[in-house]
Amino acid sequence: MKSISESKARLDGEEKVTGRAVYTDDIRLPGMLHAKLLRSPYPHARLVGLNVSRAIRLPGVAAVLTRDDFAGLNPFYGFSVKDQPVVALDKVRYAGDVVAAVAAVDEDTAEEAASLIEVEYEQLPAVFTVKEALVEGAPLLHENIKQKHLPKYGRGCTGFFHEGTNICFHFRYERGDVEEAFESCDHVFEDIFTFPRAQHCSLEPHVSVAYFESGGLTVWTSTQSPFVVRQELSRIFQIRLNKVRVVVPCVGAGYGGKHSAKFEPLAAALSQKTGRPVKLSLSMEESFKTVTQHSATIKMKTGVKKDGTLVARQSEVLLNTGAYAEAGPLVIEKAGYRAHGPYRIPHVKSDAFAVYTNTVPAGPFRGFGGTQVAFAYESQMDMIAEKLGMDPLEIRLKNVLNKGEEFAPGDTPIDSDLKEALKLAAKEIGWHEKGRSPYRGKGISCALKDGGGINKPSNALVKITEDGSIVLSFGTVEVGQGINTAMAQIVANEMDMPFENILVAPLDTTSTPYDQGTLASAGIAVTGPAVQRAAQDVVRQILEIAGMVLGLDPATLRFGEGKVHYGENQSLPLRDVMIRHFGGTGGEIVGTGFFKVSRNNDAPLGYPCPFWEVGIGGADVVVDPETGEVKILKYISVTDAGKMIHPNHCRGQDEGAAMFGIGHTLFESMIFRDGQLMNPNLIEYRLPNFRDLPDHFESRILEGGSGPGPYGAKGLGEGGILPVASAVTNAVYNAVGVRIKEIPLYPERVLKSLSLKND
Repeated sequence: MKSISESKARLDGEEKVTGRAVYTDDIRLPGMLHAKLLRSPYPHARLVGLNVSRAIRLPGVAAVLTRDDFAGLNPFYGFSVKDQPVVALDKVRYAGDVVAAVAAVDEDTAEEAASLIEVEYEQLPAVFTVKEALVEGAPLLHENIKQKHLPKYGRGCTGFFHEGTNICFHFRYERGDVEEAFESCDHVFEDIFTFPRAQHCSLEPHVSVAYFESGGLTVWTSTQSPFVVRQELSRIFQIRLNKVRVVVPCVGAGYGGKHSAKFEPLAAALSQKTGRPVKLSLSMEESFKTVTQHSATIKMKTGVKKDGTLVARQSEVLLNTGAYAEAGPLVIEKAGYRAHGPYRIPHVKSDAFAVYTNTVPAGPFRGFGGTQVAFAYESQMDMIAEKLGMDPLEIRLKNVLNKGEEFAPGDTPIDSDLKEALKLAAKEIGWHEKGRSPYRGKGISCALKDGGGINKPSNALVKITEDGSIVLSFGTVEVGQGINTAMAQIVANEMDMPFENILVAPLDTTSTPYDQGTLASAGIAVTGPAVQRAAQDVVRQILEIAGMVLGLDPATLRFGEGKVHYGENQSLPLRDVMIRHFGGTGGEIVGTGFFKVSRNNDAPLGYPCPFWEVGIGGADVVVDPETGEVKILKYISVTDAGKMIHPNHCRGQDEGAAMFGIGHTLFESMIFRDGQLMNPNLIEYRLPNFRDLPDHFESRILEGGSGPGPYGAKGLGEGGILPVASAVTNAVYNAVGVRIKEIPLYPERVLKSLSLKND
């Protein structure tokens, strides 16, 4: 296959490394104003009064936006629950909640004006942890939310809204009878695991430029979901979708933090008020106070037979979703559904809760809830093996789902060989090697997640111009993963055309075909088939036109190498076909493609997942008994791409995901004290750097060929994060005999565990 499995030069590579690439913050418009935000210093308080007179009198200030500007509008947004106002209306719900915004001639003036706004607060009791929020009589963050969307699930799944509580959303999945099954088990294990809150830390913070003009709204923004943003803007400002244009320049990564609307509505409101374009660029510290990953507490109860056969698993997943729902209901749904892991367990019950607290809102993060629950179920698998005197690898091989088995009745069968991947990871870290150095140990972990999103439609368009060049358009955002290059490779292969002949059009909702968003590793597996079908549609039309031009049956023709082939070694260049068909007026051929998984009421989530994303990890670590420091000597990440379109991009995505996992396993954690975020920047928040790379770090990518994407491709880029925490903590146990159920593995935490063991 031409162009496939080749690491082509990135289409955007040269402009990015030379600095010519245009990001949203590079947008400059005539008369453009700059916005700054006034954020609440209190985690929970009623807004008694606002006085903006001093701010508006400051020279250079064009407008101050407050709750008074939204009379007659519905200023609430949110992916599943419309609970977050553009600016605070009645009260603030976390330290950092937006109270007002200023538009001025420059950022310094806007910032000074924001500091002049006088706000009278009435402080209210607050809850900062899930435990505090669930206590009977706890202060409520949201008393009356009118706009909630309850998904329509299939077999075994249920969703609940608990009115009058701080439970944002409750998801349940069950099959079999866990209570009866536990009674038949030889051993029952019950454990609690704790996972930290982390930050996405995209190199490009959130930034938007908005301009209301001639009855329409144009927004340039760094987003993963331009069509979702368009929908929110249309609803809030009560204008038709075709009057809202969302343009996505280059995006400096997202990792879920740029999913759905963020501050686009606020920038738009300022533009509407001033009649001028307005840019809002957040600092990194402000992005820390915009959206985070969910912290989690997972209670897991597992029943097994004495031979290690898994029988039943009951899970309770508690996610701290912060002050607003964001996409918390989606994350909790996935966490609850994935909580029983990649194993053959006949009796399952999972209850998962997204809980409001007076902290920064939490939303999608690479792994989408699967990372948190994988830490729990893979840590407990080692604990079960230890109790039964079994090898941790063998108990996994005994219970892990075979390729072709169902993860859940009605869902897509497992499309990867998990046993092969487990054995490969074990071999690479020398699992069966004799002897062991003091304080050195090995750990293994096996995880997976349903990839591709739920009910996600994707469209694509391929256009042939009259000179035979190609324009490709689709709605998946290039966030650094190399999707534009991979999609161009697919078109080049389908049309047997030079890769260099293909231009990927900029993403603009007025011309780009619809896509729900760049999420769930769906690009190559969901948008990819749409692109492939669009290319095939163009080829079909070329042959039909050539048939008319040549007076031949299109079924006897073949297109390749930029020519229509017919007869005995005869051909006609595509350009000549176009000229002879369209004549002097010129013309274009446009092919379209669409892909979407069909609804199936037997599938637990209502739609079977497009594919399963695999994450297998093997870790070799050493623990310093004097300091408690954990050093990863070797880490092996194994996944299955189905078919690699661009091998270098695949390896980069998997290695990047594993490094994310290493970060939150060893040191990443957002620290709150009385609701105040204590480390909201890249100095005090510890990210992994090159010194934290394992001495031996490798990604091994299988090509099982069972994906729904072109040529059997599957999505990847999230699987690598799933197994890291449990692989490393399992290795720590193997090294020093202490089981740590809470990460990160701060040296003091490890040292404390060692001292308790020695006592």
